[in-house]
Amino acid sequence: MKRLIATALLGSSLLATQVMAEEPSTYIGLDIASNSNSFTLDVNGFGSADFDDDSSGFKLKFGTVSNNGWRVQGYFQRETYDETLFDNTNDALNEIGFDVIKGFEVTPEFSPFLQVGLGYGWMSVEGYDESSIAELSLKIGGGVMYKIVPSFEIIAGVDFQYRKWQDIQIIGVTVSTTEDTTKLYVGANFHF
Repeated sequence: MKRLIATALLGSSLLATQVMAEEPSTYIGLDIASNSNSFTLDVNGFGSADFDDDSSGFKLKFGTVSNNGWRVQGYFQRETYDETLFDNTNDALNEIGFDVIKGFEVTPEFSPFLQVGLGYGWMSVEGYDESSIAELSLKIGGGVMYKIVPSFEIIAGVDFQYRKWQDIQIIGVTVSTTEDTTKLYVGANFHF
């Protein structure tokens, strides 16, 4: 897993260097999302269990665009689950990460896009040895962008995300958690 993440980071940084070589423009943006989440708990020695817990949230992003349609953006995402996870008090996940996006201009205003991204998240928990639990995520997705004016665009898309949560110990038993997410979102970007 660490080797996969290191390879992805290296590849993304090389791609980002190429993107930045092209006269970039900069943008900030906000996405609002609704997520369908499926969890799998693998309890060491006792089998596994599946459950669903949907969520909603927002993503603040800062990125750069090159003339050939490539984008690199960093983000902070806050996601709130419908039900609590891991304990009876906490339902909010914070995540930081980056996305690499390729837009395909159909007209000067309209562009479909594809994206990949990596993220690292954390959630406060109570009743464990540590006060927070972490996760690593990988996502792919796509959508459309429409420029209302050159400095303002709206977007809509869908992402498919896989998260691997940190293992936790409960009474000497290790519990591994994975999450598959389908995210529908709308948003806006302001270019400057």
